[in-house]
Amino acid sequence: MNQWLAARGVHYLFLLFSAVLGVSVAVVSVWADGTEGREKLGLAFFAGASAFGVVVITHLEKGLVEKSRKRAEERAIRAEADMAQLYSTTLLPLSRTLKELATLYTAAAPLPAAPPAQTLADLDQHRKEVLTRVLTSAVDLTAPPIGPAYIPRARCTFYLYDPVADTFTKEADHPGNRPPRQVIDPVGAAHMKNEILGGNGKPFRIDGTQVTQSYLIPPGTGYEAVIAVPVIHGARKIGVLAVDAPAFSDFIDAHVSLMQSLANVLAAAYALR
Repeated sequence: MNQWLAARGVHYLFLLFSAVLGVSVAVVSVWADGTEGREKLGLAFFAGASAFGVVVITHLEKGLVEKSRKRAEERAIRAEADMAQLYSTTLLPLSRTLKELATLYTAAAPLPAAPPAQTLADLDQHRKEVLTRVLTSAVDLTAPPIGPAYIPRARCTFYLYDPVADTFTKEADHPGNRPPRQVIDPVGAAHMKNEILGGNGKPFRIDGTQVTQSYLIPPGTGYEAVIAVPVIHGARKIGVLAVDAPAFSDFIDAHVSLMQSLANVLAAAYALR
């Protein structure tokens, strides 16, 4: 009871004052005109009751709006939790299995030493289609467009790793309205190679707390949050898949699992060559 009074007491006190003032204004306005006797009393009572009713209805309406807002927040929280569970327990294991299957298939049935040119062209075309879908999915599922212009807020880029030159070059990006770096400088390349592709690969995230800046984002581009994940199959280090967003709050932990899932799909596509 004491907690309820502490939380709601001031609110209902203001409501009481509002009702009293509303009734007072209505009664005074009636009392100030030229009406006499029982008619004046009746009008004063009616005006006071009407004013009180308006205050109460306004209060109830605000209460309904507040309840609707809270329900919307609760639904958003539940949806976020469901999304996290989907990425972590369903999509990520499935994509890992797909990557393992592609790796096993290429080891058991590799292409001939000199495959037909049309076969190579078809593989390249399908690989590009997979890459396009991966980039688009990363943008749509992390920081999707919002109105009124519905311009994509996130940006996803795939950097292909060249083990001979030990460099990273941009293979593709989406949506491309604010292009990322075309070629990663030596310092950034060393970071991506050692911190992301190193070992068996691990995700890297700019979350604004432990890490606040990335070589992947040139200053002044309007992005500050990053999730970068390795694209690896077997012993081959293919590259780094990175998604950027304007604000640190755009990303949640579940988005790391999402990007790992998309990287696994991309690794499977590059394994088939």
